[in-house]
Amino acid sequence: MDAWLNDNGALVEYPGVAIPPSKDFYHICVTPKEFVIHIWKIIPPHRGGGRSDPTVIKDSYEDFQDDNKFHSEVQRLAGSYMLDYLLRICDGHIDYLPRLPEKALKNIIHNLELEDLRHLSMVNKQFRELCNSCEVWKKIYHRCSETPITPELENLAKEKSWKRLFFTNKLQLQVQLRRMKQNQEELPPPGSYAFITHQEEEQETM
Repeated sequence: MDAWLNDNGALVEYPGVAIPPSKDFYHICVTPKEFVIHIWKIIPPHRGGGRSDPTVIKDSYEDFQDDNKFHSEVQRLAGSYMLDYLLRICDGHIDYLPRLPEKALKNIIHNLELEDLRHLSMVNKQFRELCNSCEVWKKIYHRCSETPITPELENLAKEKSWKRLFFTNKLQLQVQLRRMKQNQEELPPPGSYAFITHQEEEQETM
């Protein structure tokens, strides 16, 4: 299990702000030995609120299963989904997938069907960022598209993103590539008199 711990020796660490209308801050931490939650109560100034130390609730795995006070606090702050997630961990069901190295996750993700990719991107922030990364969508484009990856296409992807190019139909893509090529051909080479004159004209216009 130690191989799946983060730098703080935790299986799970989840900081957040409570579900409205509460504005309390919380930090949930699950180690191989216990469940811990820190709660910072936020009291409005008109009620004489000041800075206070956090409330800390700790349980062993055995005690957490039947600790209704701990359960109600987790549900109040983070919702029933988080409580169900922690109870599954307590029962030994650890989510190993998000703990894999990023390189391994990207290799898995870019081979998914598009519908599965969309669903995975809605799981959490980590998977949303991975499922929308340019690296993943470049591989998807290469796997699914008949259009070869040329230097012009690489430049267009830097401007538009690989995901956007993937969903661009072939006719639109050819128009965009042709327009980019024309713009590059019309631009004088750096260092030439024409290039310097072109820059001066732009500065005068500004």
